Amino acid sequence: MSNVIDFASIRISRNERPPRPGQCAHRHITLDRHGGTVTCGNCNAALSPFWALEMLSEQYVLALANIDRLRARLHHANDRMLTLSAALDEHRSHDQERRGKT
Repeated sequence: MSNVIDFASIRISRNERPPRPGQCAHRHITLDRHGGTVTCGNCNAALSPFWALEMLSEQYVLALANIDRLRARLHHANDRMLTLSAALDEHRSHDQERRGKT
């Protein structure tokens, strides 16, 4: 009985052209809770609440993908650090053994 929708399972397609160079992309939105309006904080244009929700959901999906990429890079870096640390420990061990024999 869960009404929660997993954002990873949602696909969003847009039927819009990107803003022309020099036009505002409306990425800084302002919500008026009392009037129920959405405006652009940069150019003060009135925006459709549905458009704002769509834009925010798209940004959310992009942010999740970025988090996944960063996690993968961190995992790879941790693995590499463990490998290099083990190699350094082995080198130090061999170096100490060599010094003890002379």
